[in-house]
Amino acid sequence: MIIISVTVIFLLKSQKNSLRSVNEFNVNDYIKEGSTLLGNEGIVTGTINEKLRWTAQRGEVVSLRVENINQLIPVLIPPSFKDVNIAIGDRFTFKIEVGVAEVLTAKEIIRR
Repeated sequence: MIIISVTVIFLLKSQKNSLRSVNEFNVNDYIKEGSTLLGNEGIVTGTINEKLRWTAQRGEVVSLRVENINQLIPVLIPPSFKDVNIAIGDRFTFKIEVGVAEVLTAKEIIRR
């Protein structure tokens, strides 16, 4: 019984930080009313369409073609993800947060 309880607690804790516990990001709402979404988080999956310049201080911005709606959105990749190889044509799922000036910032990245 103790083993089952410990296992359940472990699984619940590990799911808190999982992308499964985050809702899909509504790209259409972001495009229409991005300023009202400050601080909101969500997941979005798509293909890297374009990459802009990488800097050690700021990271880089990528253009992501979102699956299912074929819409391009900018995503800021912070310097903390410098070891993640991101190339044009690669497919990723991002946990993103709407930040200041409606900038979408990657919080988690999973290659698909």
